[in-house]
Amino acid sequence: MREIEECLMCLGRKESAEQYTTQSAKAAAVAFALAFLAWSLFSRAILEGVFVSAVFGGAVFIWRIGIPKSQMRLRARKIEKDLPFALMQLSVGLNIGVPFDAALMALADGDYGEFSALLKKSLCASKHSASSVPNALMAMALQAKSRQLMRTVSQLVSLYEQGTKKSPGESVRRMALEQLSRQKAQAKEFSGKLAVMSLAFIVISAIVPALFQAFMVVGGAFTEIPFTALQALGIVALGFPLLDAIMLLYIRSLTPEFLKG
Repeated sequence: MREIEECLMCLGRKESAEQYTTQSAKAAAVAFALAFLAWSLFSRAILEGVFVSAVFGGAVFIWRIGIPKSQMRLRARKIEKDLPFALMQLSVGLNIGVPFDAALMALADGDYGEFSALLKKSLCASKHSASSVPNALMAMALQAKSRQLMRTVSQLVSLYEQGTKKSPGESVRRMALEQLSRQKAQAKEFSGKLAVMSLAFIVISAIVPALFQAFMVVGGAFTEIPFTALQALGIVALGFPLLDAIMLLYIRSLTPEFLKG
């Protein structure tokens, strides 16, 4: 509950963890009722229907409970996607003599997605509360829940407090290049995974449905098929497309954020 409360607060949502959990329980109850109704249309086995519907409702509850944490991870990945390019701009501004505060405000007003939005929010909050820039940066890192951003902010705070006499943006540029190299390595790793997952998707979307339908048509003449005509139609028309959609969503979830465009 504390983790849910913290995630909701970082996401700027006003509801409490108890309220969110209650809403999730209601959604699970609705899912249970709909699943049991759908089961009743195809089967009269009540106990099995209750069990399957309870599993479906529990899955919906677990999914709902995990949404805030998933949203936090997604926002962290979006911030890390634009972070190297924002650091590049910051290094250029520092090297041409732009004050650190003004360079950060330029990033906040820039087109760097979640990073610019969060940075602008933190800088405005620090301005209204008369807080320092390092405190604003640390508050932004704590709110984002990103290890990469936390390390970057720690280095930026050190640079802000100590400074450098020559080429103040050079250390920032090195940070940007290091993060770009990390993104390049992640893209290469994902490319290797994508080749395997593409083969798996072809098997699931084309080969398995074809074999199933061949078994239903040809095998039905020699053996007793354990499916009714309506169940077989449901598997072909709904089951396999749903499996394909799940596979595509899984592949998308593994895709690095900077490769999504």
